[in-house]
Amino acid sequence: MQDIWWHIHSLMPMRDAARAACVSRTFMRSWRRHTSLTFSRKTLGVDDNVCEMDGKARDLTGKVDKIWIQHPGIGVKEVKIKFFDYKTRAYYLDRWLQIAVTPGIEELTVIPSVSKQKFNFPCSLLSEGGGNSIRCLNLYRCVFCPTVRLGLRSLTQLELFDVRITGNELACLLDNSVALQQLALMYCTKIIRLKIPSLLQRLITLEVSNCKRLQAIEIEAQCLSNFRFTSDHLVQLSFGEALQLKTLVMQCRGALCYARANIPSS
Repeated sequence: MQDIWWHIHSLMPMRDAARAACVSRTFMRSWRRHTSLTFSRKTLGVDDNVCEMDGKARDLTGKVDKIWIQHPGIGVKEVKIKFFDYKTRAYYLDRWLQIAVTPGIEELTVIPSVSKQKFNFPCSLLSEGGGNSIRCLNLYRCVFCPTVRLGLRSLTQLELFDVRITGNELACLLDNSVALQQLALMYCTKIIRLKIPSLLQRLITLEVSNCKRLQAIEIEAQCLSNFRFTSDHLVQLSFGEALQLKTLVMQCRGALCYARANIPSS
């Protein structure tokens, strides 16, 4: 009978499942086994039309905090924090990530609100085995400054959108990401030179979009077959000899002439 209740609980929307856990011991035990957690206005039942200063919107942080208190984080496979339209103190984001990033997590998405002071992502959580199980990492509007070797050996998909990260810091991130298959860099304005190392032997798709300070891209990943580049200016492109592109999309002024003159054909 308990298995039936747990199955019913697993089919509930996250907001309803968390509420049920507050009034039932059976549902509380089931809640602690929930593997997928998405935090946004929609999943928490906050009206999109409610302004930020309204009491309902201000309560959003408190709701998420209570959910994390009830859920120990153990066994979580997927966590998405989408607060792009609501300001949340960095203290709470740090606290939630400390709970979420545990051995076994496979997908992590962090979208803080638009702010002059970007959220400083706690890179140390991804070191010493903390990120070894992560397969998909999506970071938006963060500062990402790794100072230690990161453990991302299972990472297959990485997306950075408006992330404050330099070329050297990105190299540190990629250094142990040998399983990476898809890489997307969008509006990462601190990157001047982008190097895709040969150790990324499984990388298939690369997208670089609107990184306005970017001057050069050096690609040594031998299996890369799809490359998409979007910019308001041309950059210096360097391809490894073994590179065999199947799909190349360049959206910038003078791209056609540049491609004919500089990109090797198979």
